[in-house]
Amino acid sequence: MAAPKISERLREFTQPTGEEELLAVDYPRPRLRISPWQACAVAVILVIGVVVWLGINARSEESSGMPEPAALSEAPSEEPSEIIVSVIGEVAEPGLKTLEPGARVADALDAAQPLPGAETMALNHAQRLSDGQQLHILPSGAAPAPAPGEPAPAGENSSSPGGSASGSGVSLNSATAEELTELKGIGEVTAQAIVAYREEHGGFKDVEELLEVSGIGPAKLAQLKDQVQL
Repeated sequence: MAAPKISERLREFTQPTGEEELLAVDYPRPRLRISPWQACAVAVILVIGVVVWLGINARSEESSGMPEPAALSEAPSEEPSEIIVSVIGEVAEPGLKTLEPGARVADALDAAQPLPGAETMALNHAQRLSDGQQLHILPSGAAPAPAPGEPAPAGENSSSPGGSASGSGVSLNSATAEELTELKGIGEVTAQAIVAYREEHGGFKDVEELLEVSGIGPAKLAQLKDQVQL
């Protein structure tokens, strides 16, 4: 028997077997088809949304968060609810007076009730008072304290109401800062503080007022009493 030809053998392999239908799978069509430009548009929208969200979140934190330390330090300090001044001399009720912020000399005089013989016309009744300030009301006819820079009246050797002598010594109301540094225990800083207090309060009316100057305590005042005068 002759061997089959090669062409016949190849024909046998190419004949349909009926199993081809099993290989024909009908895949479902995709539900969503996104083109490249649509994908780019969606990405851009997402980026913009994230940026907007971050901006809104940052603004909400700034509006509800605590202020920065720098802002706290620059915040203006609250004004005191009251001020306390001292009124001494020719008044019916001397001592400490509690007044409203922004009170003036006239308010302190109303609270202290000057005596009939008190000299109040020389005072500036409209002057605004500060916390810790002292008013010394002199009797009528008493010589007022010299203005800053003016020498004390010649021959004056009386005692002040606080018992401090105003005789020989460096004048608190006329001495320069350099002259004040010649006092024992007084340096340049304290001398400048004495001059500043004198200019602010219109001169010293009592040596005891040195206690109001920064850097001078009771011990230093006792040391200075014999060295100064008004």
